[in-house]
Amino acid sequence: MRATIKDIAKRVGVSSSLVSLYLNNRPLAARIAESTKRKIDAAVKELNYAPSATARALRKGKSKTLGLVVADLCSDYSSFFAQTLLDECSRYGYQLLIGITHYDPEEEKRVLANLIARQTDGIFYALRLFPADFLKSLNLQNYPILQLSSAAPEFQSMELAREEALKQCAGKLYEYGCRKVVVAHESWANILEKELEAYGIKIVGGRYATTSDDFPYLNDTPPDAVASDSSIYARLLRARCRELGIPMPYLCYSYSLPSDFIDDPRVIAVTVSDYKIRLSGIVSRMIRMLENPKEPVAHLKEPVRLMSLDELREYRCAQLKDPYYEPFRIRIKYEGN
Repeated sequence: MRATIKDIAKRVGVSSSLVSLYLNNRPLAARIAESTKRKIDAAVKELNYAPSATARALRKGKSKTLGLVVADLCSDYSSFFAQTLLDECSRYGYQLLIGITHYDPEEEKRVLANLIARQTDGIFYALRLFPADFLKSLNLQNYPILQLSSAAPEFQSMELAREEALKQCAGKLYEYGCRKVVVAHESWANILEKELEAYGIKIVGGRYATTSDDFPYLNDTPPDAVASDSSIYARLLRARCRELGIPMPYLCYSYSLPSDFIDDPRVIAVTVSDYKIRLSGIVSRMIRMLENPKEPVAHLKEPVRLMSLDELREYRCAQLKDPYYEPFRIRIKYEGN
């Protein structure tokens, strides 16, 4: 079993408080007899005593742990995000605890409450629907939580600045003669709706169409194009069109990691965020929040670019040359895509 201060005190024949004074180099330790100090040093060595980093951190008011709230870890993005976030936190001397909600609102509350109860110094919140009311009911308005996909005004956030890229995307759709467009996710519909309307382009299939196994709008109201904030959705759509033996609509989608690449001439525009820069920025933002707890709430945004398929191909090649993305290079090598 791991040796404790009590074990050392028992071996030396002194009180635990005296051992603690000496090992923690308190001012009163100067009054301890040199012979006692030597005995304590010898006991530390004999018992292979190592101080608890967690206990030390908690005495200083810090646990040196951070929390991450995600829906799952199944996709390429979520699993790579958790891995790289863990690595980046480690660079700052922090461990990462991960809570998975499985898209269940009640489980989400339990995950948040559990991470807070474990005295995490801060929490990264990676889901879109932020439970601000729940946190306020716990009187946690000042708890260091960083929203990554939502922007409840009372809490810090760091989203993607999609507006300009999607404005350009609307212009690209117009250039390609698209007049009926499906916008597959609410995060894009909130921005694209106004931009498409300015070009006289109609959103079909409802205000936004959620992921479906059969994509009913392909039969009901065939669109000229589909805009999706998900490469997974775009791949499923492409596969469904092949099954039906119909041409795929023009496609606009979002890209972050090499696995998001879809090499198809029907892809006319792709929004791109620099994953590596964003990940580093997220952690440095959290550290700043912890070191400056009285700073006002800020809602920061990371830049997003619009690329053509050819531009994206070059960008992806550059990513795959970076050792940071090594897991994807290995996978592509063996899967041949």
